[in-house]
Amino acid sequence: VVSNLRKTLTILISLSFGLISCKSEKKYSDFNESDFYEVQGIINYANPTSDPFDSSTEKNVSFTYFLDRPNPKTGIENNLEMFEAQNGYPLIVLVHKEDENISFYGRVGILENLNEKEKEFLSKHIEKEMSKLKKKTPEYIYNALIKDSVKENKTDKK
Repeated sequence: VVSNLRKTLTILISLSFGLISCKSEKKYSDFNESDFYEVQGIINYANPTSDPFDSSTEKNVSFTYFLDRPNPKTGIENNLEMFEAQNGYPLIVLVHKEDENISFYGRVGILENLNEKEKEFLSKHIEKEMSKLKKKTPEYIYNALIKDSVKENKTDKK
């Protein structure tokens, strides 16, 4: 009886330490806004969560940032309530000032202060996305879409 009690107590203590030592994933709300700076990124995928009861806007999102580096970094955020998150979209990533491996989905968009490598990367990326769109879209709809789009980047002329 005593040996069974010891085994049970040992198992319970081990489980308790195991559960206490588990690190939960950090959230943006665990930090101060001033702990981060913005960099340009691209959404790799934005897939709906696997939970059938989640909203259709709740997604698991993977993104690449530091696009101007030979080996860009990848970040993942799960269960984001983001309607605008779509595969291939440019986004602004929030990167921790002291640990660039800590990153969060900021917002869909393009930074105004891109360096030349980032501009080149985004230009090629957008051209590739447009060619995919052109293949999938009937010609008359595609022509209407590009007719209404911006012809040049006005931020370059400051």
